[in-house]
Amino acid sequence: MSSVLLIGAPGTGKCKLIHSLLPNFKNIVWVTTLSSAEFIRNQLNFYEGNLWIIDTHTWVRRETHTEMDIVVSNPINLNEVSLSITRVIDKLKDDYLLVFDSVSGLLVYHNIQRVMHFLRGLLVKTEGKGSIYTLVRGAHSAMDETSIMMLFQNIIELNRIDEKRYLRIVKSVEYIEPTIMEIKLSKDKMEMPQSIKKYLLNQFK
Repeated sequence: MSSVLLIGAPGTGKCKLIHSLLPNFKNIVWVTTLSSAEFIRNQLNFYEGNLWIIDTHTWVRRETHTEMDIVVSNPINLNEVSLSITRVIDKLKDDYLLVFDSVSGLLVYHNIQRVMHFLRGLLVKTEGKGSIYTLVRGAHSAMDETSIMMLFQNIIELNRIDEKRYLRIVKSVEYIEPTIMEIKLSKDKMEMPQSIKKYLLNQFK
């Protein structure tokens, strides 16, 4: 199992792609840096498995949070974020998929060196378990994007040209073709070639 980075501008389908994979997993640990736990649960109301959410966006626990929502009271402290994630994944052992949406939320508050150190620690901790991360293209310098990309074994870029959307394999641990393919995004789902879906699931199984 290995790590995957999805990179793309807003609206290119990063989260929709992740949503299409979730039914294949019994346990999901979703780390959110740009949205509340309530928003994520509403978006994932189709998912029938166990969903833990690490909320680094809200700061304060609310009545609408569930027992499986872990609100990080001081998300500026990356050690606290790391400990919150660790507490959940240690309980699940090997049976989970970690979703981190989004690395860009960390770069709002921290410099690239601190974010790289945090991500490296998390990737080592979840090595062999399967994890998928998102990064917003254009929100950071090209140098910062390249630095983040260096950490990941698989990188997928999502682009939108006019009304069409495309997926490009930038980096992969296994051979796959074609490396550029069109994907279709609708209100409820993303349609992608079975070859890319199989490739992604192979990274997490």
